[in-house]
Amino acid sequence: MWKISGTSKGRAFTAMELLLVDEEGVGITASIGQKDLTKFVDFLVEGRCYMIKKFQVSRQARKLNAVPNSQTIFFTSWTVVEELPTEFSANVPLYMFNFVDFEDLDRKDRKGHGLVDVIGQLTVIHPVVQTSGLNGPSIRRSVELRDLSDRLLPITLWGEHATSFEDEFLIETISKDEPVVIIFAGMQVKTYLGSITCGSGSATKWYMNIDIPEVNAFRASLQGRSSEVLLLPGDGDAAAGATDEATSNRKTVSDLLSLDPHDNNGVRFTCDAKIKEIDVSNGWWYKGCSKCKRGVKATLEGFECTNCDDMKPMIVPSYKLNVVIEDITGRTKIFLFGGVAEQVVRRTAAELVEESSSNQILLPASLRSLVGRRYVFQVGISEQTFRTGQLCFQARKVFAAPAVAGERSSGAGSSVQDPPGGSSTTGNSGNQTGDGDSRLTNVPLDPEGASTPPPEHHTSTASKPSSAKGKEVPSGAPEESGYVALSSM
Repeated sequence: MWKISGTSKGRAFTAMELLLVDEEGVGITASIGQKDLTKFVDFLVEGRCYMIKKFQVSRQARKLNAVPNSQTIFFTSWTVVEELPTEFSANVPLYMFNFVDFEDLDRKDRKGHGLVDVIGQLTVIHPVVQTSGLNGPSIRRSVELRDLSDRLLPITLWGEHATSFEDEFLIETISKDEPVVIIFAGMQVKTYLGSITCGSGSATKWYMNIDIPEVNAFRASLQGRSSEVLLLPGDGDAAAGATDEATSNRKTVSDLLSLDPHDNNGVRFTCDAKIKEIDVSNGWWYKGCSKCKRGVKATLEGFECTNCDDMKPMIVPSYKLNVVIEDITGRTKIFLFGGVAEQVVRRTAAELVEESSSNQILLPASLRSLVGRRYVFQVGISEQTFRTGQLCFQARKVFAAPAVAGERSSGAGSSVQDPPGGSSTTGNSGNQTGDGDSRLTNVPLDPEGASTPPPEHHTSTASKPSSAKGKEVPSGAPEESGYVALSSM
């Protein structure tokens, strides 16, 4: 599922499109117009099966069709959609791809006609680049894929795809020494400086190391090859308009709270502030599926992952920190998910749950020690802003704060690399504040206002049909959940 915007800045959605696949593995695009969006947008969920009745079918020349099918289903005001029980959907494939070989991407009859799916080994991740143009600021990131013939393909990710990719990659690959076989689905083929590249769009999804025959066969063919992924740091010269991530778009807390979310959606800002409190009213970790990192759903027999359609998923704890930051102008809440929190704490959520307690509202010492520490937070406007109507922010990276007079230096470097000390805090050893609010942890600063560096972060992504697209976020957690990026289309 993905939404289509009718404006250049994506401020208003005018339609939603779906990729549907039947039990025979045949796919078709479906379109829901703006007037019918409210009827279906909250009912339809990626990865689930439905019986759809009373719709129109039209043969249209679609420039950006997700599947090689000339027919399109159009929902109407009379369309009826009924969700099918699990037993009826067991034979319907969860994924569907139409892979195109790297060498075939430059075929003239493919340029600008239809979306493509590509599979390859992830080899390089370039830093985010921000530029300004006639249509306002833009954000992009390049990554590189290699096929089994050692051909390289540059991929350009735009907007939210650019900002979320690194986090999802890090979460997905932490502690794993294996090649990253990735599928980019719904990509647009373009020519840039005489070379073929693929660019992301509203329909783009990615999948890392998923368990399907095409990925398993590709992985088996990589035996003996390096599994390293080169994560390039920003150096200020990566491209025209690239900026120092730790200082660009610097805002005070007051400045952040005055932003228009529509004008600044997808833009990153930095804020030099201290962690004042950690709100644990909704817990500091969630139960996630080990495959997709989405939140799992409790059942009478245990848990199930509605994203993977796994009735007995392996559960992995993942961070979801709701942090109150403060500077001299005010305070606001920001979310730290998955990899961002993980590299600040320098411990996985699973380790802390195992060592301390599975109680989701009882903060371990490693998290309590973050309170009172000063960092430079790189934040963006969270998608929850548009769902709740309240301005909220999500941390994309965390950098060491510059030293000030009377404050211990947190060390040099652009991002935090050292773990915060677990024993330097004072006050209660529990998670209760001085005013008795058991949902917040508020630990006094040490006499010297200690500040410790933080780090960056991580997440989770023949022949032709294999079936269903989606880069999704935990269903039982906020949309941004463990990926640090969240935004499922």
